[in-house]
Amino acid sequence: MNNLILILSLIIVINLFLIKYFNKIKIFHYIIDKPDNVRKFHSTPVPLAGGIIIFINILIYSIIILTNQEYFFEELIFDNTTDAYVFFLAIVLIFIIGYLDDKYDLSPNLKFILLTIVIIVILNLDENLVIKEIRFSFNKDTFNIEPFNLLFTCFCFLVFLNAFNMFDGINLQSSIYSIIIFFSLLIFLTNSILIYVMLITLLGYSYLNYKNITFLGDSGALVLAFIISYFFIKTYNLGLITYTDEIFIYMMIPGVDLIRLFFKRILQRKNPLKSDRQHLHHLLCLKFTNIQSLIIIQSIIIFPILLNSLSLNKVAIIIFTIFLYTILIIQLKDKKNSIHL
Repeated sequence: MNNLILILSLIIVINLFLIKYFNKIKIFHYIIDKPDNVRKFHSTPVPLAGGIIIFINILIYSIIILTNQEYFFEELIFDNTTDAYVFFLAIVLIFIIGYLDDKYDLSPNLKFILLTIVIIVILNLDENLVIKEIRFSFNKDTFNIEPFNLLFTCFCFLVFLNAFNMFDGINLQSSIYSIIIFFSLLIFLTNSILIYVMLITLLGYSYLNYKNITFLGDSGALVLAFIISYFFIKTYNLGLITYTDEIFIYMMIPGVDLIRLFFKRILQRKNPLKSDRQHLHHLLCLKFTNIQSLIIIQSIIIFPILLNSLSLNKVAIIIFTIFLYTILIIQLKDKKNSIHL
């Protein structure tokens, strides 16, 4: 316990330092997000430093974990040191892809290919990260997916990475959602030093984001999405999460929003991976303030998670939440702005 307090105290001090001296730290200002009045409507240029802040914290965490066996063995998500090294390698590679996308605006197809390559490499290096069977709460049978386990796991990672990246739209949206996820993991599933580190990091970033001092950027969104996916798959493989549909409850809103837009763009003969302003948060912001939109989004995320914590029927929770989401989208249709479901 004393060791944990020592580590977290260090992380808190580091994040307070990053907040206090943000404007003086040059690496935070290498990439500036400028408003274009097409997709980006913020009033002034804002640094895309959220990913760098997260990466710095993960780097410090990794040094502590890998240089102290006592701390390392407290992490349930790492079966051995190889798992830990593979995790940190994945963070580095995904951060680089996101950083390059922030700086050079990579094409959606190129970014998708690069992420696919990284995920496949990581899954081949860490077999404990591969999903080998699927269990549903409404079926007693366990479905072995051994011939397609690598492909299926890669698909799961890519879907959530893209869903989360597209979900990042208004201030505090992604950071609060991530805090909800990590806090839920901490309360309901597992204890982890990394979860504490992520919560402290996200609280610090949220302060800067609330003040409109920095944005998450693709580097931050992709790294966050990978860490969340990593935790869910590892806890699922460890048996801490029993059913696949329970994971879906946590990831449902970003995922359903992605699926809706994926098919909408295909029907409109557009690239399904290309960003637009048709996401849930965009539609909400046409009728509500950013704060009101944020409250609505986080409410429909927290609601099914709370219901799941009460051990209610998971299928019923999913159906009811998707129904609420669908009703909300229908209500947000605005003929004046030519928005269609």
